[in-house]
Amino acid sequence: MNVQLRLQMRLQRRSPMGFQKGGNKNDDERVLPLINMVFLLLIFFMLAGKLTAEQIKIEPPRSISQDPSSPQSVTLSMDAQGRLFLHGELVPQDNLPQALTRYPDAGTMDSPLVLRASAAAEAARVVTVMSRLQDAGIDQLQLLTIADHP
Repeated sequence: MNVQLRLQMRLQRRSPMGFQKGGNKNDDERVLPLINMVFLLLIFFMLAGKLTAEQIKIEPPRSISQDPSSPQSVTLSMDAQGRLFLHGELVPQDNLPQALTRYPDAGTMDSPLVLRASAAAEAARVVTVMSRLQDAGIDQLQLLTIADHP
């Protein structure tokens, strides 16, 4: 009788198609692979976000203007030391007109060039860059600022 009882218990543990049920695994063991995948995805997106972050640290000057700048395709950045970056690439001031030839629509009425100058940059350097841009044929220029709310 003991053998029949054991056989009957084994049959009760099997599903109708003959597969054994995972009766020995508790709920924690089933969830662990899912938790591991969530953490791996979290780490991946954290690293991917850091790699795409802009590398140039620039704090624009403040402005009381209410007209926000629309998103533009061509941006020229100037850091506190006076270095110029065209779309993140370092451009010497002497080579600025040649670098702008890659963007024929930049500085037109439809697509003004955006100048992101650091608030710590000397005003004379910013004016010099603006003069060079005008000499290079840039008719429309927007100076990016941060809205200063009183």
